[in-house]
Amino acid sequence: MKNVILSAAFVACAFAAVPMAAVAHHGVNGQFDLSQTVVVTGTVTNVRFVNPHSYVYFDVTNDAGEVEAWRCELRSGSLLRRKGWNTEMFAEGSTIRVFGSPAREEPTTCYAETITFADGDVLFRYGGVADDGSFINDADAISAADNTEEVPASMSMPDLSGEWGEPVASGPPAPYAGRGPAYELTQAAIDVGGNWTSEDNPRFQCQPTNIILDYRFDQMVNKIEQTDDTISLTYGFMDLERTIHIDGEFPESIEPSLAGYSVGTWNDDKLEVTTKGFAEGFLQVIGGRSDSSIPTSTDMVITEVFYIDDAGELVREYTITDPVYLATPYSHLDKSVRQDGQYFPFGCDDLTVQEEYSADN
Repeated sequence: MKNVILSAAFVACAFAAVPMAAVAHHGVNGQFDLSQTVVVTGTVTNVRFVNPHSYVYFDVTNDAGEVEAWRCELRSGSLLRRKGWNTEMFAEGSTIRVFGSPAREEPTTCYAETITFADGDVLFRYGGVADDGSFINDADAISAADNTEEVPASMSMPDLSGEWGEPVASGPPAPYAGRGPAYELTQAAIDVGGNWTSEDNPRFQCQPTNIILDYRFDQMVNKIEQTDDTISLTYGFMDLERTIHIDGEFPESIEPSLAGYSVGTWNDDKLEVTTKGFAEGFLQVIGGRSDSSIPTSTDMVITEVFYIDDAGELVREYTITDPVYLATPYSHLDKSVRQDGQYFPFGCDDLTVQEEYSADN
């Protein structure tokens, strides 16, 4: 069964210090930080289908090895039952993974947007359960069946969040991850191509190169965090950080950077992104298989399309346009698969210059 996991639009509510009947129905934005996301996995201890909001309770082992009692808010018990939900879905001792938004004051409370069950099936907040037990995560069907709550636009959007990378293999990377077609350079690029040496390679200075090359460099794993308003990418290589502003506009003035400024729009389950505002840098650098460098100008614009294909792979198609150094736009693609638990901060430590060895080292 194919399920859609939603981007962040969640709210948490649950208070252990007071009886549930005494918990007031507070506004979402004031109680929860909808600009942040939280993903927690734990063991179910209880579930209560009550009004105005239901709650699922579960124990989570934190990074220090301590068990924390979490509680995350669901819709009202009446609405959940109308949608086919039942308490048996949350069997005591079963494992669930909750994706949502954190409470502003309660560190172990969240507003659940999606729940992943032990068998891998995902049910989102506004979803339903069919008579055969399968999940109904179709935004149009849910909206038509129940218009008592506004269905966020993000419900129909694929969930790109997670950790993505190429599987580590002993052989060379797959063909789609290769260098792609040759760059067609302007005379300006040819004229300055010999102005750099390998010592100018940003990697040797613990610096990122560009948002295209670094995305898949050395088979590192990237982390994507998704909300209604932003997609945040943290590259596994050189810890490069990007923010894609959903349905946003470019500011009048952009501070040039290697990551640029990105604006994205969802279109038919695909995220279309345009990035500009780049600082001068390199498209290709001397080192490895490259024997020359290709610079980039502040006029460079990169368009990308992110989507999940039928095989469950995250595809990124991209086109680089730089009228100063590229005679024609350059297009290629890369793919990655989920590698949850495999992302690690890069924490560059340049050891290309060997220090003199001593017994104290």
